[in-house]
Amino acid sequence: MRAGGPGVCSGEEVAAKVHSPPEPGVHVELQGSTYLYALATVSITFVGFSALLIVFRQSMGGAVSRYDSYFTLSFIQAGFIVTAGALVPPLLALYGWSPEVVWRTSSVVTAVPIFWFVATVPGRRRAATGRPVPVFVWTLLSVQALAGAVLVLVGTGILTGRDAAVYASAVTTMMVTSGIAYLLALGVILPDLTGGRE
Repeated sequence: MRAGGPGVCSGEEVAAKVHSPPEPGVHVELQGSTYLYALATVSITFVGFSALLIVFRQSMGGAVSRYDSYFTLSFIQAGFIVTAGALVPPLLALYGWSPEVVWRTSSVVTAVPIFWFVATVPGRRRAATGRPVPVFVWTLLSVQALAGAVLVLVGTGILTGRDAAVYASAVTTMMVTSGIAYLLALGVILPDLTGGRE
């Protein structure tokens, strides 16, 4: 009989159970899933507000301009990138993959649309406004590109340790920078309310 009595496990046995893989058919929630679900909710709400702003402007009698179309499309795209990025890891975890594989695969999958978004925004904005891209837009796009680069480092295994935290931080960075861009862009969409700044 063990020193601790019947039904009592030693410290080594407890550690072995904690670090052992889950039994087949038993689903263990991925670390950070709760945060990612909350982020997806915030992001999809952001998408809704982006679309409603154009409806609000039309209701005030304003015509939809090329910039309005660019504005709506860009922020809907950014919002859906964040939403999808927040949902990919929990989805892959349902297949029983190890956390390391889940985070590395999710990082590569999410980095691709982020780089695509960053690469296409300047050209689409110039086409919509006929003006050079402002410094604040380049700054925010650079931060988003950096977030994508961090995801690539995680996906290739160059950056290891705290994969869940790094991944969540990168996707959150995409969300926060899009929110900042949204607030700054209101100066063009609602000039009567914000002074017509571009």
